[in-house]
Amino acid sequence: EYGLQLERSGRLDEAITVMERILLINPDHAEALNFIGYSWADTNRNLEKALDYINRAMQLKPDNGYIQDSLGWAYFRLGQLERAREELLGALVLLPNDPHIHEHLGDVYQALGLAEKARTAYEDAYEKFEDREKKEFMLQKIEALDVP
Repeated sequence: EYGLQLERSGRLDEAITVMERILLINPDHAEALNFIGYSWADTNRNLEKALDYINRAMQLKPDNGYIQDSLGWAYFRLGQLERAREELLGALVLLPNDPHIHEHLGDVYQALGLAEKARTAYEDAYEKFEDREKKEFMLQKIEALDVP
């Protein structure tokens, strides 16, 4: 809980430190592994290690859509776009209403040059986000696509 509060207040490095301490006590703490791995992937740091942490979390909790989303995002950051798409589509099966997964899938589709699919994913994210700033950000992503 404390680590998540730190992250929400913009203190990501402190949050990662808290999660690393959790792993010292319990190396099989799937949520801590996922938090660190996703945080690194999201900030383009330690990408190979991030992938390792998230894969370990997936082994511990193979039916967790949040962890599968993190795995897809790590593959995206590593440029493994087809793997990213596979994992994100799998995460959507588990969590069809999660706007972040739709956004991540949109980013993958955009990188693959599939603008129509990216638009659909961003529109789905827009519909599911409740936060006004996130909705606005989705509109910006949609407008930036080269789709009539």
